[in-house]
Amino acid sequence: MIATISDLTQVISGYTADEQAQILRAAEHSDRLHRGQLRESGEPYFIHPLQVAEILISMRLDATTVIAALLHDVLEDTKLNRSR
Repeated sequence: MIATISDLTQVISGYTADEQAQILRAAEHSDRLHRGQLRESGEPYFIHPLQVAEILISMRLDATTVIAALLHDVLEDTKLNRSR
């Protein structure tokens, strides 16, 4: 299981360079927004969207779906809102 953006870079090689850049940008944004949040286990919350993305990558789903996985909790669990 991946736990860092560095780990993520290792599993996205099947995507185009542009898609890889978009995936990494979404991961960095999600990581920044979730910074300081912890799971009940004490792990950083960001591990959850990373691992959801990893599952979708292993299923060979498209980059847009992987990006959605990385960002899926930002509206409900961070200060980000729909107006921005």
